[in-house]
Amino acid sequence: MLKIHVIDATHGDCLLLDFDHSKILIDCGPKSFKARRDVLANIEKILGENSVIDIAIVTHNDDDHIGGFEFLLDTSIKINTIVFNSLQDIPDIIKNSQKQISYNQDNALKQRLLAERGIKTLCLTRDSSPLIINDITLTAITPTAEALECMLNDANVQKEREEKKRRQKQISSSKTEEIKPKEALQKIQSGQDVLVKDPSITNKSSIGLVIQYGSFSGLFLGDAHAEDVIEGLNILGFNNHQFDVVKISHHGSERNTNIESLSLLGKTDYILCANNEKHYHPNNMTLARILSLDNTPTIHLSSNNPSLLEKINDFKKLGFSINESYPTNGVNTICYEYK
Repeated sequence: MLKIHVIDATHGDCLLLDFDHSKILIDCGPKSFKARRDVLANIEKILGENSVIDIAIVTHNDDDHIGGFEFLLDTSIKINTIVFNSLQDIPDIIKNSQKQISYNQDNALKQRLLAERGIKTLCLTRDSSPLIINDITLTAITPTAEALECMLNDANVQKEREEKKRRQKQISSSKTEEIKPKEALQKIQSGQDVLVKDPSITNKSSIGLVIQYGSFSGLFLGDAHAEDVIEGLNILGFNNHQFDVVKISHHGSERNTNIESLSLLGKTDYILCANNEKHYHPNNMTLARILSLDNTPTIHLSSNNPSLLEKINDFKKLGFSINESYPTNGVNTICYEYK
């Protein structure tokens, strides 16, 4: 039996896939003290005495995914292999000899921690051969080498990027209210639902993975862009594939999941890593898109924040039968049989 432990990482991602014979960690939440303290405590509790992670995956280098890894590596947990498209390795991926400046957390994780500890690191893109370990197959549907090159070029103008982010943060501090559930559903029904694309370069570099073992098949999307997910699923032959579970991209942001991508997935379970405290994630527009295609979905949540529960209940009041699950003591464990 596979146990997927959806660990409450506040507004971040942390999933531990617990196979009978292997452990795969996908992201490790943010670096903020309380978040990382709780995430690491839950990882250690789940692993118990056999504190070994076979593969740890850094989907991309945004803090809410990469931040906790520096502190994970300072624990007694042994990591055999890390999948990480570090900026230091991207020139080799794209066959570019020019070395570039690294984002701070990317640089720290690669140089000060991984290199010093001698942990095996692997890069993974859509062009890579699937990674197979203990008969578990990991196939990347994102990112492309071109997406990594964009991120590498962006690292050269880091100061300008940080200044731009500060300005954007000031502008977004007066953000408008989130669209209401009923209005979101009406937009979809009237054909007025238009995806406003996620502009984030780091999100576009995110590793989106199909993980298969026996009869189990799961899709874990990090913060990947919808158009890249669609393209990757089609190119790699997963467009008519039946997934047992899908980790929705970018905490359920309205900019990373559209009707077209959801239609490719068919009937499946969903995992949403978000607590509704940042950027209205998961967004009502994303929930409405899911419900417009499946009015009885199973949704596994990483948080039991009261405002998140209220958001789910608002849709239930509109007549939807949502089968949702929440964490207990910071962990939401869901189980899948495989033959």
